[in-house]
Amino acid sequence: MKTTSLLLEQFKYDKSPIISFQYDPDMPVRVRRILEAVGHERILKIQLGRTPVQEFPLKLLDLLSDSKFTDKQLELGYDELYHNYLLITIENSRGPNVLQHLLEGVGRNTTACTVFKLEKAQRIALKYPMLPDEVIDVYDIPLTPNKTLTLHQLISTASNADENFYKYDAGENNMCQTFVENIIDINGLMANIVDQATLDALKPIDSKALISTLGKRANFVKATTDLSAKLDEIVFDHKILRKKVSQKESGQLHRSNSTDSTSIDALRDAIALVQQISQSVLHELLPPSVSSLQDTPQQIIEQWVRL
Repeated sequence: MKTTSLLLEQFKYDKSPIISFQYDPDMPVRVRRILEAVGHERILKIQLGRTPVQEFPLKLLDLLSDSKFTDKQLELGYDELYHNYLLITIENSRGPNVLQHLLEGVGRNTTACTVFKLEKAQRIALKYPMLPDEVIDVYDIPLTPNKTLTLHQLISTASNADENFYKYDAGENNMCQTFVENIIDINGLMANIVDQATLDALKPIDSKALISTLGKRANFVKATTDLSAKLDEIVFDHKILRKKVSQKESGQLHRSNSTDSTSIDALRDAIALVQQISQSVLHELLPPSVSSLQDTPQQIIEQWVRL
């Protein structure tokens, strides 16, 4: 995997035009809509935020690795594992300056602002942070003086330079922490950080070494993440959720016998992916005598029940 410094240097000398988010096919629809609305707004503050990884997935990884995962975590000196993200405060040029009405002593020229949380889990997401949990353990990322940076610029610059921007694979060190570090570095903000605690919190863990403790079962982690990403894409990008339509529209649809082919294809792909992943997981978790590679997931389950 390329280091962030190499990504930055490569991007500086890359003369290819930047692909804007409107034309980026990998950009989730929900993120694109937010950027269409406020992507032009000036960034006022960037902070690194982090929350401890929940206990259940860590216990599951430890179970799948026969406790090797925790042993490796301690060996690498990680007292606790964190999910990293960015808290981005942007100017809200269209919203009213409510602070002037709510707080005494606030100047008339106080800038209205909005805070977004930018993160990568199974897919990248841009949304409002959960208060107060996600604004407790935070570290300031100083902006470059006298240089305007918009939300659109921050994200599009990183997505064009980082070939793994949209990929999540903890087994290859492509996860939330590398995602955050790359965005900061590619946008030239790393040199602004002088606080050692911030640099320490920003440094990614060696997730590849941790996931390698699972052996062949490491495929389970990637398969689960891929499935979650696919389901997220189907539900939110292809709009499988039904919308209410008028009786007239319903009649027209019925007469034309029209079908959303994109949604149908997406559903078929998801079903095939679920079958593939479930078969892979069952073969990893169950004894070799239970199943053969030719068995379907249903046949494997039936064999397991008969044992």
